[in-house]
Amino acid sequence: MAQTAACVDILASNNVTLQDAFQFGTDGDTTWNFVGMTFEMEVKASRDDAVPLLTLTSGAAEIVVDDTITRVLHLNVDPAALQLALPVGEYVYDLVMIDPAPTPDVLTLLMYGRLCLKQGVTEV
Repeated sequence: MAQTAACVDILASNNVTLQDAFQFGTDGDTTWNFVGMTFEMEVKASRDDAVPLLTLTSGAAEIVVDDTITRVLHLNVDPAALQLALPVGEYVYDLVMIDPAPTPDVLTLLMYGRLCLKQGVTEV
């Protein structure tokens, strides 16, 4: 498995469901997969903040694994959850894969970057 995390900026509007999808690793590489893994993503105003403003998990279906073998997942965050946790602005995040098989859990950073939340226009 590659030990390099992807730096990806996520741009989102606060009036629609955040549903960005991502594929990890090299296409066609089946030497590692998402079988048995869980995922957590924290969003903070600053990397130095002790407490996240928003935490997304695969257990709460906010991070959804679409294909365990080709390592595809997507975010599934309701606009109400975004609006409640995050005012319009720029934040930092990282996405961690958790492998519970060994003891202790193995935590792998898959992705990190900025989350830029914009004010949406259409009010539904």
